[in-house]
Amino acid sequence: MNIYIPIEIKVRELEGRTLLAFAAAERGHTVIVGEKKDTIGLATKGLLPPGLVHLKSITPHHSMKKMLTKLKSRGHSLTVQDEESGLLDETYETFARLRFSSETIDQVDKVLTWGNYDYRSLKKFYTDQSGKFVVTGSPRADFWRKDFYDYYSEHEESKTLDGKPYIMVVSNFGGILNMNRFWNIMARLNEAGYFEREEGRERHEFNNAAYQTRLIGEFVFMVRDLAKRFPDYNVLIRPHPIESVEGWEKLVGNVPGVYIKREGTISPWIRNAKLIIHNGCTSALEAAVGGQHRIAYRPLPNEIERAIPNKVSYNVFSMEELYKAVEAVIHNSGSKEIEKQYKEGRKIVNDRFEETDDKLAADKIVDQWESISAVADSRSESPETFLNVKQEDGLLKKSLKYGYSTIRKLTSGKKADENEKLLNTAFKFPEYTDEEFTNIREGLQKNLNRFKNVEFKRFGKKSFILYRGK
Repeated sequence: MNIYIPIEIKVRELEGRTLLAFAAAERGHTVIVGEKKDTIGLATKGLLPPGLVHLKSITPHHSMKKMLTKLKSRGHSLTVQDEESGLLDETYETFARLRFSSETIDQVDKVLTWGNYDYRSLKKFYTDQSGKFVVTGSPRADFWRKDFYDYYSEHEESKTLDGKPYIMVVSNFGGILNMNRFWNIMARLNEAGYFEREEGRERHEFNNAAYQTRLIGEFVFMVRDLAKRFPDYNVLIRPHPIESVEGWEKLVGNVPGVYIKREGTISPWIRNAKLIIHNGCTSALEAAVGGQHRIAYRPLPNEIERAIPNKVSYNVFSMEELYKAVEAVIHNSGSKEIEKQYKEGRKIVNDRFEETDDKLAADKIVDQWESISAVADSRSESPETFLNVKQEDGLLKKSLKYGYSTIRKLTSGKKADENEKLLNTAFKFPEYTDEEFTNIREGLQKNLNRFKNVEFKRFGKKSFILYRGK
C-alpha cells in the first residue's frame, strides 16, 4: 500500500515518524514521510495515489473536518495518533473533548493510543465508536526504551557539554517565550473552537499564561544559582519547540556555565545528562521510561501545573531542597526517598505508555494499517510514480505563480490578508537534510539490525520516499 506520514514539529516527531516509515517500507509498502505539504497537502489535492494517511491529530474545527472529508473523497484510509498525547494531566477528559469529536472519529479508520490510559478514557467518552480505538503505543516512545541506548551511542555532542558533565533544565512554558504573540495564539484557539467546546477554557488560558510567566522567572533565578552552586557541572537549558531560544538568552543573560541549545532531538541529551530538572514536561516521562534521574522544581505549587510529569519525578519546592536533591544524585548518597518516588511513578508510566520492552510500537501500528481492508490489498506505487507526481505539482505551481502574485497585489489594500495565517509555524520544521535522514537510518540499522533492505529517494525539500529494495 501507499502510506503518507506527515511531520509537524521536527524535534518532537522526526525520529518516531521516520522509524514508522522504515517499519512500513520494510514490509514492502511505499512510504512518503516529511512535511505536511508533501503528504497531506498532495493527498488532499488528489495528486497522490490512494493510500493511507497517518494523521497527528483530528481536532474538531471546521478546516480539519473539511480536510478529512476531502481525503476520504480521494480514496484514502485514515489513522491518527495525537502527537500532543494528552497524558500530562491528571484527567484525560478535557483532552478527549478538545482534540476529538464523534464527527472526526467517524472519519478515520482507527485511533491509535499511546497506552491503556488514553484507550480507556476515549472508549468511555466515545462509547458508540469504541471499536475504532486500538492500543499500539507511540513510535516516539520506542526511542525511550533501554534497548535503544546504542542508537545514541555515537551522538558525541551530548556526552559532555564543553568538556564537563551537565545538568539539563527542560522548559515547557511557552507564555512570554512563545515564538508567537499571545493574542494570536488566543485568536487561533478561538478560531479552532477550543473556547466553544469547553466552558472556562478562555479564562484558563489567561490564568495559565500569567502563571507560566511567574514560573519562568523562578527558573531563570534557579539556573543562575545552580551554575554557581555546582561549578563542576555545566547547566543546559533546553527550550520547548515553540519557545524562542533568543528569548531565553536575553532573560538568563551571559552566565558562565549556562548553555541554551535546541539542536536535534532531545533524547540523547536526556540519556547523557546527570539529571533533568523540569516542571510538568513530557521529558520527565521519557526519563522515567529510560531510567534517568528527574526532579520537578515546583517553587509555585498550583493546580495549573501538569500533574503527571511531576508525579513521576522527585518533587522539590525550594532552592535548598533542589540543592540537596542534586547533591544526592551527583554523589549517589541519601537518595532512598528519591528512589521511592520513582517507584511510585513507574506505575503511572506503565499505565500511560504501552509496554516498552516488547514489540516496537512502530511495528504494532503497521500491523493495524495492514488490517484495514480498504488498503491491505492495495498496490504500492513505484518511487518513480511519486517523483513524477512531484514534478507535475512543481510545474503546476510555476504556472499559477504569476496569477497568485497578481491576486495578492490586488487584495493587499484590505485590512488584513484573510488568507494569512494567525501563527508563524515555519520554525516547527525548518529542514530535513540528507545527513539527518542518513544518521537516523544508520542508527536504526545498527541498533535494531533491521531495515537493510529499505531504500530511499528524496521527494521534496523536507520529505523522503522509502520503499523495499529488490
